[in-house]
Amino acid sequence: MTIQEVFAIHIYHGYIGQLFLAEMLFLPVLKHRKYFWLRLIGSALVYALLSIVTTNLLYQIIIGLSSITIFLFSLGMCAFSFQSKFKDVLYCCIGAQLIQNLSHNLENLIYLPLRNYFNNVGWFFLSMGMLVVVYSLAYVFIIRRQILKKGFPLKSWSVLAIATASALFCYLMQFLLQYYKLDTYWITTLPLILCDILALIIIFGLVGYKQKVDENLYLEHFIAQSDRYYKSVRDNIDLLNLKAHDLKHFLSNAEGKAVLDEESLAELKKTVDSYETMVNTGNKGLDYVCADVSHTCQKKHITFSINAEGVILSFLTLGDLTSLFSNLLSNAVEYEEKVKEEGKRYILLKVISYGKMVSIHVENYCPTPVPFQNGYPLTTKADSRLHGFGTKSIVYIAKKYHGTVTMSQSGDIFQTDILFPEQGKRENVSD
Repeated sequence: MTIQEVFAIHIYHGYIGQLFLAEMLFLPVLKHRKYFWLRLIGSALVYALLSIVTTNLLYQIIIGLSSITIFLFSLGMCAFSFQSKFKDVLYCCIGAQLIQNLSHNLENLIYLPLRNYFNNVGWFFLSMGMLVVVYSLAYVFIIRRQILKKGFPLKSWSVLAIATASALFCYLMQFLLQYYKLDTYWITTLPLILCDILALIIIFGLVGYKQKVDENLYLEHFIAQSDRYYKSVRDNIDLLNLKAHDLKHFLSNAEGKAVLDEESLAELKKTVDSYETMVNTGNKGLDYVCADVSHTCQKKHITFSINAEGVILSFLTLGDLTSLFSNLLSNAVEYEEKVKEEGKRYILLKVISYGKMVSIHVENYCPTPVPFQNGYPLTTKADSRLHGFGTKSIVYIAKKYHGTVTMSQSGDIFQTDILFPEQGKRENVSD
């Protein structure tokens, strides 16, 4: 080969630019290295040069290896430019390759049967038009709605292995069609298009499914911790009530004696009474959660009102019940702590039968507008992926019992409403 032939640019080199653009769709997903743009521009030039030279040399030996060769060079470019773990970079590059391949095969589905009606300019605009359409759809439905919304990076090696196998199968199909010179028939593009679509569904759908499974497992673990919380609260409140009862007995004996002045004695009796009073809703699990919240509200000067028929919650397991109400009420307490005017701090809990439904209503004072997304308030914590599990566990438990959750803000009131279908009576939740 001459030097000119080694560096010659052919029509199949269009794959170099198309793959590069497909990989750039994942710019918002992957972490950038220091001096990212300098690295990207420099490595892109090297990637293009090596791809042109190497594929020209390979083309003299065997047809069909150009695509995978260019892909490997592009993978090196991305690994050099992005700081994310290599498995995340590889996963995105595989996705980019499948997106590009889908665009190319859809283009051929139109071009091959009508090639006699296309000149080079028309072919170019067909190729660019299909690229814009497919890449735009891929960004909206795969990157923005799937990855950016549900989080990244990839956590499962098994998903990566399936993604790699899917991409290799598509490469093999393409290679065999080129090797046996069947890729000039438009009918062969149909199985390739199907392979691309199925591979994209598999690799990105599996990530979404795996994330959902992992989240549900975490939520179950999160809910299971409520048993420990319940036992700890129960033991602490029982001990407080016992001590309060003993102290109350002591104060009764001390009345009329010069132990304390009347004002101090009255204040001490008031404090003891507040600790001895036990919430009685008809459900011991709910009683202990409400008693714990009530004591917290007293310390933080929050008015806590309860109107609850606890017996109608007997269908909930102890873990689900304590997790549900501790999250509902702790979210409210956390917000009320931020309200500067103590006189306006309040939380209301209502649990009542509503026809054939069980209704749970929690409201609290909330003068600041709350941002919502998909019907639920956005977490105010710095890392939304590590927080917001309180709301997620509330929704998860409600769905487990075929219930619905509605969260809304009306004026200065934030309210959460949960409706469960009537599920029959069961023995009261025991301690």
